Amino acid sequence: MQDAAKLLHLLLDKFENSALYKGAPRNNRRVWLRFNRRNLPRYFDDSTARHKESINEGALLLEERGLVEIVWERFEEGNLINKLALNHHRLQEAYDFLGRRPREARESEVAGLARRYARGAAPWAAEFLGWVAERADSGESVARYLDIGDTRRAAMLFKAVREASLLEEETPRRVFSQRVLGSTKAFDQVKSAVARAAVDFNAGLRRAGLEGPDEILAELGIVDNPQHIFISGDLKFTVAGKLINVSYFYPDLGIATEMVGPMQIVAAPVDYVITIENLTAFYSFIKEGRKNCLAVYLGGYHNAHRRNFLLKIRDFFVQNGRAVSFYHWGDIDYGGFTIFTHLRDNCLPELQPLAMDIDTLEKYKKFCLPFNKEYAKKLHRLLQDEKYRVFHPVIQHMLKNNLRLEQEGVRLKVY
Repeated sequence: MQDAAKLLHLLLDKFENSALYKGAPRNNRRVWLRFNRRNLPRYFDDSTARHKESINEGALLLEERGLVEIVWERFEEGNLINKLALNHHRLQEAYDFLGRRPREARESEVAGLARRYARGAAPWAAEFLGWVAERADSGESVARYLDIGDTRRAAMLFKAVREASLLEEETPRRVFSQRVLGSTKAFDQVKSAVARAAVDFNAGLRRAGLEGPDEILAELGIVDNPQHIFISGDLKFTVAGKLINVSYFYPDLGIATEMVGPMQIVAAPVDYVITIENLTAFYSFIKEGRKNCLAVYLGGYHNAHRRNFLLKIRDFFVQNGRAVSFYHWGDIDYGGFTIFTHLRDNCLPELQPLAMDIDTLEKYKKFCLPFNKEYAKKLHRLLQDEKYRVFHPVIQHMLKNNLRLEQEGVRLKVY
């Protein structure tokens, strides 16, 4: 019975993925399951005849029920099967035999779920869910995002997509999972599909050039472990009517992203603002006692919630007619270049790199690290992208000399 079910499942899988399922004329076409080592390795186990005999019994049972037709190998009738054909005239009986729901019924349920969760979703999420519904209704594949047969996980995905699209503040991944799906680990089952849907249907995310599910989800506001934004320098702001003077806090002040929304900048008598990629480098920089700048460590991936802090500072300078420079100091490597470019293109068009050039690379050559061929390919891709033009000279130097430099090895001079 077990082997009979496996054979029939394989045949129905082939049918549901065939042109016949999608309405192509049948003529004399049939769905076949060929017996070979790739499809049925157990059938060809030379160490025992037990598996072959069991599979033959299963095939004969299906034939007796009128669900399949057996084609035996020539001169091997009753011993070796060449292939099985599905009986298209008894499809419902085949589904009933297995207790399996036809794909059409599963597609209809998935389409209904997608339309249900599209209501109230943000535009990109509603577009994705509408696309899934249309594809499911027409029998087209949605395998990039989900298994049409797993309606439970489909519902999890659709709910997670809708709620992720509506996030207004940064949320820990496990908290999001508990709130939305009822378990701290449930979101892990669908997070990659959520990220794919987001980047495929959200033009802003596509333009951002994000790499990997974690960066995409962070941009939506779903983060593994939220970190504070660390600030050091002469900055005054109010939150809920209370004045906060950052210069009173040594060596720095950490603020949660939730504070950024209601924050009002009051004063920032600095000559420049510098964002720093790594926390260790941030502390090395601020402990030099620089008085004329505002140093910022954004704490992890620079998502929209964190970039909003920089935008508030920038808007304050613009509103007060002050021309203040913005710099970013990061690693001289692939990650450092992409972080800078993402921050510049999504937040600060005037942003300039600091100590991310050939001179710095050569000055601290003894701290440089090599890289492999795969890493070199990634750097070569940046040379083909005009967004990274500012780094093309140093990238060419890196490729020529097989060098990259993490900023912890650099002592940034007083600027």
